[in-house]
Amino acid sequence: MLGAVSSDTTTNQELVLRRTIELISGRIDDLLKALAVPGTDERRLFARALLARKGLRFTTAADRDEAREYLRAAVVRVANEQDQIDQELGATTGGDPKTEFVKRSQLFRTRGLSLDTSLVPNYALETALIAMKARGLLAAGSVRRVAIVGPGLDFADKDVGFDFYPQQTLQPFAVLDSLNRLGLAAAAPGPDIVLLDISPRIIDHVTRARARAARNIGYTLNLPLPKATPWVPEVRTYWQRFGDQIGAAAAQVPASKAVADLADIRAVRARPSAVQRLTMMNLNVVTERLDGEAFDLVIATNVFIYYDVLEQALAMANVAGMLKPGGFLLANFSAPDLTSIALRPVDTTTTLYARTANETVRDFIVWYRPSAN
Repeated sequence: MLGAVSSDTTTNQELVLRRTIELISGRIDDLLKALAVPGTDERRLFARALLARKGLRFTTAADRDEAREYLRAAVVRVANEQDQIDQELGATTGGDPKTEFVKRSQLFRTRGLSLDTSLVPNYALETALIAMKARGLLAAGSVRRVAIVGPGLDFADKDVGFDFYPQQTLQPFAVLDSLNRLGLAAAAPGPDIVLLDISPRIIDHVTRARARAARNIGYTLNLPLPKATPWVPEVRTYWQRFGDQIGAAAAQVPASKAVADLADIRAVRARPSAVQRLTMMNLNVVTERLDGEAFDLVIATNVFIYYDVLEQALAMANVAGMLKPGGFLLANFSAPDLTSIALRPVDTTTTLYARTANETVRDFIVWYRPSAN
């Protein structure tokens, strides 16, 4: 939001600050009006319930004033947290990219877990799977069982904040799509995709999606791609073909002209049979592991960076206990170098997302395997 009113001249800083405060205040007022009459919108109902649990109401002017002050304080708190994160990011910038990657692997250790998602880490995962297949580490038709730790659920799009479409989970469908495209998926009916999370929202969302699939109703995925980001051609190609192995192109949710100016938009309707490959499990990977049939792959992107060293070590131990002999964990973080951690890196895939004259946006997917294998 600040970028919309920023100025290069120091003489206008006070004006910029005042205008930013006006914009935030206006957005808060819009939110309070929406929460007063939420209708059936799942985002409004969630936000209203969250604030109600904190004792906030929306009926009277006094109620709304109290809620307004709470939200203003929350904005300030988030801004301060982001400033601290930016300072930490700045301290790791300018050196070797892999050194920066190691330093950033616990970046959000003091923050609560986030559910928001993004499409592009799934492109990095597909790139890693291609390389692993080429190396002979994954054979055709060999992937029968996959766990996804923290599959995510968009309250708002992670990159830009789009919320013009219903909440959705992307990664479970992206992983199934890639496994089918690369010929790695087990023969029909296909691999089991087990989602591991502790969020009641995700558990409920996937449970309802599976119930609809049982009635032969598919799952629509909306895929906005921000125009301002200078994506490399391979990212755009991935975006254009995404979903062609699990469904077909679908009519997208109508977007305003403002949104259409900001992003290219397409939608995919996943088949009910794809949705039925998903199973939801309430599990905290730091403190728990699944007994029973083990996994060929465990996937965790943008998850371990929310843990400190102890939590990362505990989670890695639990993942190691859930992998089949020869199985892999794919994750975009650098594990602590502790002898107690049974999972060891086999290789790392570097995936380029975007490039400008001054910045390169990339991700690293590390292939971890139990050292005993």
